Amino acid sequence: MNFFSTLKFRILLSYVLVVLFALAVTLYLLDRSGALPLHGLPGGAAQAFALSAVFALAVGWLVTALLARQFGEIVAGSKRFASGDFGYRIPVGSSGELRKLSETLNYMAGELGTKARDAELRRLELEAAFRDMPEAILVADGAGVITRINDRARQLMGVKGFEPEGMRLSGMPAGPELSSAAIKALSSGQAVQLEVELASAPGMVLGISASPVVEGGAVRGCVLVARDVTGPRRLENLRKDFVANVSHELKTPLTAIKGSAETLLSGALEDREHGPAFARSIYEQSVRLEKLVADLLNISYAESGRAAPETAALRLGELVAETAAGLAALFAARGVSLVNAVPAGLEARADRDKLSQVLINLLDNAAKFNREGGAVKVTAALEAGFVKVTVEDEGPGIPARHLPHIFERFYRVDKARSRELGGTGLGLSIVKHLVELHGGSVGVDSAEGRGSAFWFTLPS
Repeated sequence: MNFFSTLKFRILLSYVLVVLFALAVTLYLLDRSGALPLHGLPGGAAQAFALSAVFALAVGWLVTALLARQFGEIVAGSKRFASGDFGYRIPVGSSGELRKLSETLNYMAGELGTKARDAELRRLELEAAFRDMPEAILVADGAGVITRINDRARQLMGVKGFEPEGMRLSGMPAGPELSSAAIKALSSGQAVQLEVELASAPGMVLGISASPVVEGGAVRGCVLVARDVTGPRRLENLRKDFVANVSHELKTPLTAIKGSAETLLSGALEDREHGPAFARSIYEQSVRLEKLVADLLNISYAESGRAAPETAALRLGELVAETAAGLAALFAARGVSLVNAVPAGLEARADRDKLSQVLINLLDNAAKFNREGGAVKVTAALEAGFVKVTVEDEGPGIPARHLPHIFERFYRVDKARSRELGGTGLGLSIVKHLVELHGGSVGVDSAEGRGSAFWFTLPS
């Protein structure tokens, strides 16, 4: 460092010049007043100037050294603050203004340190949220180069065995739906909102939101968020299907009731030959409506989570016999016989009312969809801590393509025959929910031409 350009030299020089100027003025005034004739003292004047210069240099050097030391400590401390060492403190000197400057810088360092710690904590919190969020999050710069990506986005975009940061969106091996949404937001400068089914995971629906980052009118990057909305969309579709099915099921009996009532009001009421048939139709359709409403209430209650079973040890053979007695008229009308092959004394832990409803629905279906003169057989056996109950019929069987959907609400294998027999399409769905409330499971074994065997399990 050039000494002549330092603060220390400038202060020293200023001291010397000030002292010399003061001495020259003093001597000039003394000479004018006659008190000290300088023209007679040329040697003395030179000595006075020399001594003054040396004294000024010594005093200036001392003062400059003290000031330079404090300035040096302030400069060194400022450099440490700039490097992030906010715990360091500048030694406070005795000089008034420099002391205040040191105290101010120390206070500033303390405040910056506190803010830096808070900012680091926030950064760690955001980093944890970014890393562990179930949503896929991706950040790209204005050129479409990935700068940040979380684990979920890595999965959806096929990132495995390499680091995607620094790669272009178009270079990702999977998830083209995400890449195209981000690229579109970057090119248009407009937010992109869409729902797509992921090609790499059929059946998964993603809700994608890509928002451009705009600075000074230019697109500097893009933030993309993708969340799995498969569940909500499936529920929405189920709700729509449920409303459509209920509307259809209600419309058929209501139309029949309305038509029969209009016919009676138009004069058939007095027709003793045909009038009773219309009245009977109104009654039968009313019963059908009543059953539909009852089934809707049952399945709603079962799905609500409020239908906690009150379990107790039940003798299955006795409960099957009681349930069959209540359906005796239906079995007789269809010419179907019942074989209760449940071992005597076999028990299961279940809610009596709910298990009765399960047996009613299964036996009712087995009788209705059986062949005339056929049989329904009920068996039960212990299997791995559960009791498995099976209801077999001798009906036409169920085609394989229908088996995965047989327990869905309103699903019918033969819609025309089911409506003809007064079915609502909710019975098996109610069975499934009531059995699962007990911690059991349901299923069906069937094939065309050899009947069906519906089974369910209960804790023993």
